[in-house]
Amino acid sequence: MENPTALSTFALLAILAGSADAKPPAGLDTNGHLTPVAAATAAPFSYTLIEHGVQVRVGGATKNVIFYGPNTVRVNTTLDGNFWRHPSIVVTGKPAAIPFKTRDNADSLTLESKLLHIVIDKATGALTFKDAKGKVYTRENQAAPQTLRKIEVAGAPTYEARNTFTLKPEEAIYGFGFTGEGEVNRRNKELLLVQTNIGIVIPVMVSSERYGILWDSYSKMRFKDGPEGASLWAESAPGGVDYYFMAGATLDGVVAGYRDLTGAAPMYPKQAFGLFMSKERYETQDRLLEVAQTFRKERFPLDYIVQDWQYWGSDKDGSWSGMTWNRERFPDPKGMTKAIHDMNLKLMVSIWPSIGNDTALGKELDQHGLRFEPLHWISKKARIYDAFSPEGRKIYFKHVKQGLLDAGVDALWMDGTEVEVGTAVHDAAETERDIKLLGTNALGDFTRYLNPYSLMTTLGTYEGQRATSNQRVFTLTRSAWAGAQRTAAASWSGDTRASWKTLQEQINGGVNVTVTGTPYWTQDTAGFFVSSDFPGGEKNASYRELYARWLQYAAFNPLMRIHGTNVEREPYIFKQSDPEMYKALRDAVHLRYRLLPYIYSLSWKVTRDGYTMMRPLPMDFPDDRGVHNINDAFQFGPSFLVHPVTRQMYRIPPPPAATIPATALRTPDGKPGLAGQYFEGRGFESPKGRTVDATIDFQWPGPPLADIPAGLASLDSFSARWTGSIVAPEDGEYELGVEGDDGFRLHIDGKLAVDDWRNGGKRYANTKVTLKQGQSVAVTLEYYQATSDRNLRLAWRTPSQIADAAKNAGVPDTTMRTYLPAGADWYDFWTHERFGGGKTVSKDVPLDIFPLYVRAGAIVPMGPVVQYATERPDAPHEIRVYPGADGKFTVYEDDNETYDYEKGRYATYDLVWNDAARTLTVGARKGSYPGLVKARKLNLVLVGPANASAIEPAAATKAITYSGKPVSVKF
Repeated sequence: MENPTALSTFALLAILAGSADAKPPAGLDTNGHLTPVAAATAAPFSYTLIEHGVQVRVGGATKNVIFYGPNTVRVNTTLDGNFWRHPSIVVTGKPAAIPFKTRDNADSLTLESKLLHIVIDKATGALTFKDAKGKVYTRENQAAPQTLRKIEVAGAPTYEARNTFTLKPEEAIYGFGFTGEGEVNRRNKELLLVQTNIGIVIPVMVSSERYGILWDSYSKMRFKDGPEGASLWAESAPGGVDYYFMAGATLDGVVAGYRDLTGAAPMYPKQAFGLFMSKERYETQDRLLEVAQTFRKERFPLDYIVQDWQYWGSDKDGSWSGMTWNRERFPDPKGMTKAIHDMNLKLMVSIWPSIGNDTALGKELDQHGLRFEPLHWISKKARIYDAFSPEGRKIYFKHVKQGLLDAGVDALWMDGTEVEVGTAVHDAAETERDIKLLGTNALGDFTRYLNPYSLMTTLGTYEGQRATSNQRVFTLTRSAWAGAQRTAAASWSGDTRASWKTLQEQINGGVNVTVTGTPYWTQDTAGFFVSSDFPGGEKNASYRELYARWLQYAAFNPLMRIHGTNVEREPYIFKQSDPEMYKALRDAVHLRYRLLPYIYSLSWKVTRDGYTMMRPLPMDFPDDRGVHNINDAFQFGPSFLVHPVTRQMYRIPPPPAATIPATALRTPDGKPGLAGQYFEGRGFESPKGRTVDATIDFQWPGPPLADIPAGLASLDSFSARWTGSIVAPEDGEYELGVEGDDGFRLHIDGKLAVDDWRNGGKRYANTKVTLKQGQSVAVTLEYYQATSDRNLRLAWRTPSQIADAAKNAGVPDTTMRTYLPAGADWYDFWTHERFGGGKTVSKDVPLDIFPLYVRAGAIVPMGPVVQYATERPDAPHEIRVYPGADGKFTVYEDDNETYDYEKGRYATYDLVWNDAARTLTVGARKGSYPGLVKARKLNLVLVGPANASAIEPAAATKAITYSGKPVSVKF
């Protein structure tokens, strides 16, 4: 073997810090990147020791294994060089002086630290990761741990890289962000990892075997779990295979290791944990204030109101996101924000990375060449700025501050940060193409920097705000990346569509974001778009049921937020029109506000301990295989198991009318179907082609997929008329109807029977006709296409179909079955009934109830229902204790707004339950801060069926006044 050499900690840190005088040792270049060194001998396997790890050469590859923490190592493999030109934009941690020894055997080299053993196979260089007792976490594929191919992209050398792990048969894998796959467990999946409007890519996987992997690559990637193993492929990886292995005694320990590498998540203002009301969009200052005032008037809790886009002007002019206000519609931004603050609300405002050509911001960026050439697809007069440039970020923030923050705006909503260039919403391939068309940024080509734009733009606004204010930063962004948590950025799942399927995807997709170490995530409650599946929008009873269930789920998101387009959503509008649904909305929000002491204390645990608030069930129960594949339930903190209702129960419409078959249709000359005539124009102006259609069931797609019928020039504006007859197959009353958009009408035997001749989305209208078997009735169907989609269907319900529907319209199934994980007992939150773990329980769920269970041993501090999160700071707290196991919870308090907590200005106290002694101890208060409530009444509730009160305060079993001194209460 070679003679070992050591790199000093001082020299290593100097290089990582970019010291001009430091010279790179073997294994590290001037950017702190790992580079290969020449082997001392021609042996097929050789290694060199450095202070923090080893460098191995085997099979033409150079592999570096370096400790970054007691349970964390970096693994980097290249062929003949490292082609990064800049340091990592994700990892802020440094190599750590972790004591380890080597054990050199005939077939392997082993690194042994106190907590981690790493076995390196001498034949292939494959690594096996074990704990100190020898239990295997995971191993690289022994035959081919990685494949590397040197390529050239945009005139610069790089690698196409793949890294493969061999997983255990029962191992479950989570992470990679929000990909819309519909299943929480990533085993046997193939995921294309490219940011999209509704796809949040984070290159981190977390295993039920208590380890995680962070790949530090930024290009298009693909994860695939198959017979050869679980692999991560990168299109352009200038650093070769470059990943960080993080192990832990728990999955929280794994996530904490990730945060040590990539940065802690700073605290948000307390009001960020209240309700957000957002819409696309409030068009004027007066309307924004009217909505805020109505929330207060109706006493419906609210903390943030949000102003979406186009407050700057039109979506078609050059003012796009110039951090300015259109003075016709928003004449007094400072006065507006003052009025909002006077209502104890905060204002969030939307900004974009695309900047209008006619703005001062755009012009200043252009002076430095810091906007990309392709025009933004909406404005056509805006271009994306270079957030990879420190100067670009500085200029961007300067205008954000001058135009928005100095006007009193409290939080930024950074839309389109994937980054949005073209029209693609779901399609990763189109988004990839559009981003690559941007060319080259300040760090390199967009092939190698495809995915992390959101990290860079939120970094600029975070650093700018931290440098100019002591108020806590809170940013919402449509995309995310590894390390985003350190920039105070929360992500959301983009422009979703309202459906029960989408609701379920938010659950499993959301926890696959948070498990990656990105703690704050949210989504558009009730879906951004409300499609023609819910005609009438907010007036549709089925949609209102979906909305109620969705908001119940949102109450247990890290951030609770209502947002969407094309229907009205302010909860108070349903107070009179649908009192039952309104009660469900109000109860969900009241429960959220009652839990604020619990939630805010958890947010401190997120910052201090690297904790995760919204948790896939395996984070708490990794050894219970019964939870590995549960897609629609999750933990909220240590206490709550949340199982949202994700299917319609109460307002189920009858099945849609069936398309009338060709056997029941006749053309005027007796052929099956109806005879059609198409016209240019919406009013039958210019006849075009004729057709005979066996059925009338059309859904014409838009260009370029359009199959334009009967010689029409386009599908933008046309009309059509079909004639013939319907032949009745049986006696009885029929329902004859038309489903379509825009305008349609149906004549039966020469009389107008259905008339919906107007622009609008897909809807259904019908009439009733009594017919004899074999009877023929003449029909004329007319249609025009204008502004919406292109749908038309001639449908019916026959007498027998109507009878069958009546028979099947019995009592709906309102039962939910919930698996309660093994290893704990559980309480029904609503009834306080106690259940053993490891079994499935059933619950009836009326519209204002959903399955919510609390773990035995939980201690849950609750406050009163307030109108905003910081109202009544001295209010009594209700402390609910769920007996059956020992428990502990730390209550956290501070000034709710500033970074003074970083200077130690905060207070905590522990609540400890001894189950055997039936004693609750309230520990001594630690710390202080200006404004501390020195004495607070605590209403102590020992939970049982007799005091079940659901959301309402429970009768106190005992009450004390806590003044900071320890006190024990025996029950």
